[in-house]
Amino acid sequence: MKAVSSKAGIGQALDYVTKEEKTEDKLVSGLHCEPDTVKDEMQATKELWEKTGGRTYKHFVQSYHKDEKITPEQAHRNALQLAENTSAWKGFEVLVATHKDKKHIHTHFIVNSVNFEDGHKLQWSSADLQELKERCNAQSREQGLHVSEKGKTFEGAEREETVAWKKETYQLLKQAEQGKVKSYVQDIALAVLDCKETATSRESFIRLMNERGYGVDWQDSHKYITYTDLARKQAGEKACKIRNNKLEKYYNMGFGKEELEHEFERNARTAEVRAGKSERTDPRTEPSEPDRAGEQPAEGSLSFVERELRGIDEAVKSRTSKGRAEQAERRRAEQAAHQRAEEASRAVREQQRTTSERHISRNWEPER
Repeated sequence: MKAVSSKAGIGQALDYVTKEEKTEDKLVSGLHCEPDTVKDEMQATKELWEKTGGRTYKHFVQSYHKDEKITPEQAHRNALQLAENTSAWKGFEVLVATHKDKKHIHTHFIVNSVNFEDGHKLQWSSADLQELKERCNAQSREQGLHVSEKGKTFEGAEREETVAWKKETYQLLKQAEQGKVKSYVQDIALAVLDCKETATSRESFIRLMNERGYGVDWQDSHKYITYTDLARKQAGEKACKIRNNKLEKYYNMGFGKEELEHEFERNARTAEVRAGKSERTDPRTEPSEPDRAGEQPAEGSLSFVERELRGIDEAVKSRTSKGRAEQAERRRAEQAAHQRAEEASRAVREQQRTTSERHISRNWEPER
């Protein structure tokens, strides 16, 4: 399963995948659309929501090994199953066309960029593509079909990970990978990959990048993140910045906001789990509040046991509807009591403020 980058318009793409010589058995289906009128339907959706510009579609291809024992009909059913269960495509028109004109059977997916239900544009990340690939591979394993290894073709050859549209750029990046030349693009990419491994938030990521000598322009109002080699910038070099979308094209991996935030969340959860394990395995006990005699109760004292039992009781109650209702009622009562206390506190503060203002006004004399 792969995403296809094309400069062709949506009409050209639809015409290509539905050519009769490529789909002689008419293995063409539509999800939320009819194959015979798909161009008109997708265009009507765009015009209805007044979103005819920008990106007009997404194109994906599912391919099988050239020696795969699979019929075009089975491949088409597999493709439809994947399309129907792709949550990111819910409410989008999808044309599914299976071809058998080449050495291997493959299916094209053309996804309209505008949702016909609510008009929002298709949001598709590298994480979404990875999830689709994993479901595709799982489907093949269930049916006893070939699954290529990560980073390799069906034949076992190493798949190129570095991609660039200009030959000169591609050669430079490959040389940088091999350590033959120094590339600020390569250095920034490596720094991002290293920093995102430990960062737990946007702020900590930016701080780690700064410590390595790289600036990170990450603004909510901007679609992309801009990374800057600060040393090159200070030296007056014009070539010192690069956006995350360029890095993604070059290296075929995520360097953008969504991918990084997912990584931060995972790191934060991992840190919480480790902290919890550390607390549970720490032989030291936290100091308790002194009892009335001024002595520290031991961990095995009655108060400690009571707290533990209360916690277990609460956990058990949370698993029953009656218990949850009791907990909810208690929380509401506690919130109401807290709110009353806050209101009383505000009333006292307001009275004090009024008294102070009166005191100030009595003692205030205009300058002469």
